[in-house]
Amino acid sequence: MAPAINRKKLADSVIEEIRTRLNAGELKVGDKLPNQHDFAAQLGVSRTVLREALHTLALLGVIEQRPKLGTIIRDRVPVFYADQLTWPVMSDAGNTIKLIEARRLIEVGAVELAARNAAEEQIAEMGALVEDMTRLARNGDIEAYTERNVAFHFLMAQASQNHYLVHFLTTLQGVMKEWMRESVSVLPGLLESSARSHRLIFEAVRDRDRRRAAAGMRKHILDLQKSIEQYHKLAVESGQTSEGGPAPDNRLSR
Repeated sequence: MAPAINRKKLADSVIEEIRTRLNAGELKVGDKLPNQHDFAAQLGVSRTVLREALHTLALLGVIEQRPKLGTIIRDRVPVFYADQLTWPVMSDAGNTIKLIEARRLIEVGAVELAARNAAEEQIAEMGALVEDMTRLARNGDIEAYTERNVAFHFLMAQASQNHYLVHFLTTLQGVMKEWMRESVSVLPGLLESSARSHRLIFEAVRDRDRRRAAAGMRKHILDLQKSIEQYHKLAVESGQTSEGGPAPDNRLSR
């Protein structure tokens, strides 16, 4: 389990390095990347990690891998500016609900496509992530659980085999990670219920049941939205916060 997560973090660092080179003008649209052996050595990663990063970039439309020609920079997609998004926090009810709505609209469709298009190795990786999440939820390990949670949702988008969905979810990835970490810190029982929901979603995708997968993701996100709305309602009634006001718990002050 852990090696797959570590590999994903390394792949993310490769993606970040390519983004940095694009922003600095060291790489431009139309440029050809070095061959995988040389590029992996240059970046200090394995060829497996490099291939995973390049696969993600190909899904996003950043690169194109052409037989006999190599890997070409195709476009500078807006996802590379995702770090400019404002991170929502639990004290910001309006922004939080907008994030949840965006996730529902994107992820219900993504999981339905994943149930049809996921490769067997992607399904196996989803299963490994779910097992990890169940164990981490039981142990109350919020940081590690958040990492697996985000990895699960991103893998689901990749498994849809639709690079536009990967693009949308990658744009939200940073804000999702920060918000997930905060939400499980203040909502009692969220870790355990989240782990159960993810298992049901995984099982539907594994069974290639598109309708059940979409219904499971929709319920997961709507249940989360209800918990958030109830959290803010109680906070407002107790006079601890208001729309856009201070957080009810000092753990939310970032």
